[in-house]
Amino acid sequence: MGGALASFCALDLAMSFGSNNVHLMTFGQPRVGNAAFASYFAQYVPYTVRMTHERDIVPHLPPYFFFLPKLTYKHFPREVWEHEVDGNTTYQVCDGSGEDPNCCRSVFALFWSASDHLTYMGVEIAADDWSTCRIVLGRGVEQLKGSLPNNIVTSGRSVDVVIADDDTLQID
Repeated sequence: MGGALASFCALDLAMSFGSNNVHLMTFGQPRVGNAAFASYFAQYVPYTVRMTHERDIVPHLPPYFFFLPKLTYKHFPREVWEHEVDGNTTYQVCDGSGEDPNCCRSVFALFWSASDHLTYMGVEIAADDWSTCRIVLGRGVEQLKGSLPNNIVTSGRSVDVVIADDDTLQID
C-alpha cells in the first residue's frame, strides 16, 4: 500500500499548498482511482513516475476492464516498465495514458507474479528474516495481539506486534 498512500499524500500536498511542483515516484503501485481521478491527479501532480517490474501482480490490481471505462480503476501516467529484453534489463518509458498495452499490461494474467513485487531496480525489498519483521497496528486492537501468533505462518520464528498509539508516537 506504500505506492497508493504516497500518491494520495502527493495529491494532498499539491492541493493543500497550491503547488504543481510535487514530485512522486512509486514502485509497484496498484490502481487507486477511476479515470476521472487519474485525470485530476495528473493535472495536479504532473511530475509522477510509476515504476513497474516485469510481471509484478500489484500494478494489475484492481483489474482494469476496458469494456467498462467509467466504472473501472485506471492508472495515472507515467509508467516506466522495468523488464528483461534479450537478457538485458530495460527501462521502457510508456505512453502517457497510464494504461499502455505495450508495457506491464502486456503481461498475460496467468503470468503475473507476487515475487516480482519484491525486487525493483535490482534492489530486493525484504526483511533480513522473520525476526526483523514488525507488524505495527493501530490503537484498539489489543485483543488481536494474543491471537496473531496462532494465525500467522512464521516458519518457527516469533512475530513482534507493536501497538502504536498517541502516547508512544513522538513527532518533532
